[in-house]
Amino acid sequence: MNLSSLPVIKLPLINVSTDPFDLLLVALGLRMQQLSKTSPKFIELLHGRNFTLQLESKNGISRHFIIQDEHVKMASGTAAKPDFTLRFEDSMFAVQTLLKGDPTVFMTGMQSGKIQMEGDFSLLMWFNQAAKLIAPNIPKPVLKKIKQAQRFIMDKKEALKG
Repeated sequence: MNLSSLPVIKLPLINVSTDPFDLLLVALGLRMQQLSKTSPKFIELLHGRNFTLQLESKNGISRHFIIQDEHVKMASGTAAKPDFTLRFEDSMFAVQTLLKGDPTVFMTGMQSGKIQMEGDFSLLMWFNQAAKLIAPNIPKPVLKKIKQAQRFIMDKKEALKG
């Protein structure tokens, strides 16, 4: 892949903390901004949609995403009137849940009260569709190298234990 063919996204000063959930939300926002310029499927998801999606944790991390006119903007903190809010019990639970991408983990979190939702629930379905496009496709040779590195790390951990 030719890196010069990727669009450049200007990175204004981003109010970001070192909290893992905040870092994940910034990465999510930047990736959605990139996809809004490069992915026909993602652009199709944005078409005709205008809403504010907010993700937050009860321990104070919050970021919202404004979907408007086929563009994605993000800001730290809470929005004045988000159309949909997804609230997690804490940052670590949020990161673990979002990175797993497992609907059963999500449903269990909702049933236990560790995940709360407010607003237009159809936007949860939109977010679910968007999330499928967010993870980049990793070329097979790179995946092979990643697996080799993971095996190497596991072997070294085992050697240190024994």
